[in-house]
Amino acid sequence: MRQLIIKIPKGNREKMLKTVEEYEGKNTIYLSNEQYDVFYIYLSNKKVNNFLKQIDQFEKPEITLIPRGVISLYPPASESPDQVADVQTKSSLEIYLGGIQSVGSMFGLFGYSFVAGIIVWIGLYTSTSYLLVAAMLVAPFAGPAMNAALATAAGKMDLLKSSLSRYFLAIGTGILVSFLLTLIFPLTTLTPLMEQISQVSKFALFLPIVSGFAGAINICQSERDSLVSGAAVGILVAASLAPPVGLVGAGLYMMDWQVVFSSLFRILLQLLGIHLSATLVFYFYGKVSPEGIRFLKGSKKAGLITTLLVVAGIGAMMFWQFAQPPYLRKASMNTELTEELDKELQKIDFITVLNKSANFSNVKMNDKSIARFDATIIAKDTVIEDEELKSYVIQFLKDNIRYPYQDDIYQVYDIKVAKD
Repeated sequence: MRQLIIKIPKGNREKMLKTVEEYEGKNTIYLSNEQYDVFYIYLSNKKVNNFLKQIDQFEKPEITLIPRGVISLYPPASESPDQVADVQTKSSLEIYLGGIQSVGSMFGLFGYSFVAGIIVWIGLYTSTSYLLVAAMLVAPFAGPAMNAALATAAGKMDLLKSSLSRYFLAIGTGILVSFLLTLIFPLTTLTPLMEQISQVSKFALFLPIVSGFAGAINICQSERDSLVSGAAVGILVAASLAPPVGLVGAGLYMMDWQVVFSSLFRILLQLLGIHLSATLVFYFYGKVSPEGIRFLKGSKKAGLITTLLVVAGIGAMMFWQFAQPPYLRKASMNTELTEELDKELQKIDFITVLNKSANFSNVKMNDKSIARFDATIIAKDTVIEDEELKSYVIQFLKDNIRYPYQDDIYQVYDIKVAKD
């Protein structure tokens, strides 16, 4: 429940109490002086927005909404457990105003983006994965992304423009920091962690979809009903944003356009995916709409057009991703090729496979992406010479490995024969 303090001109006491009763307000306290009537009211979350619309009939009502959960107990005492367990989502008004309030200062946005850019660059430079997690904690990407979705659901284009500008400011700051650090401490080649992160999976859209869903659910739920902290959800939103932001800066310095464009692809896809899923949650679950919020004058048409543009943008990016193999699908194709490698190796009866892997490199040969097939084997028949065995296995793999887009990939093989 939420506590509201309402101050209205004197003489409206009975109308106000009737309205409170209509909306099932509990434990109401009434105070009065010569000019005003003051009411302390406790309402269910979902009734707050419509209640405030109703009291607009009174002249210039003054409202204080305390955005904290309140436990309101009332007779009969035997129903107290049920009263406490009735935890509801926030009102659409509180969701919207909370988003506006969370915008914060530009200095804070710039400062956190600057710090996150430094941390992620160090993590990429030293191949230290836990520093990337630290950067996700600091990176202020979740707030602007959520507010942009909130703006679309409410049909408020001014908030949408402001949120997008803050989003791209945070992204731009991180890219600039990474570029400057690479300029000061020059890199001539990608670190292993950079190569790994630069590769995009065909499942890349799933992460922003679930991130936007989780972020919007967290914002809509009452704090006593949320099982996950806001910080944890913020990490989820920033999980696939902070590393690519750092990669863009380093890639620009090295003029590695594969890395730059794949990272920019992921950054834009994150925004679109988060925006779509969060907008739908705010609209259908949080009831945030142009008509659903007191005093809000949003445009339903503008919100619909924005949503359609986001859907069209996602469709275009998915077409781009699947139309150019394996450029934007290397991360998932690594797994697919490893499975194909294992299947063919198992057909060779006189070897035992210790380990195997298939990985794409960012280097090209004959204008084709290079896929390296690695395997360590032991010969069951020790009479066979190592070089002869390696040659046989490599030729067998060349003749038998088949997978989609094989003609677009340059294959290399690294087969090792272990000794017992």
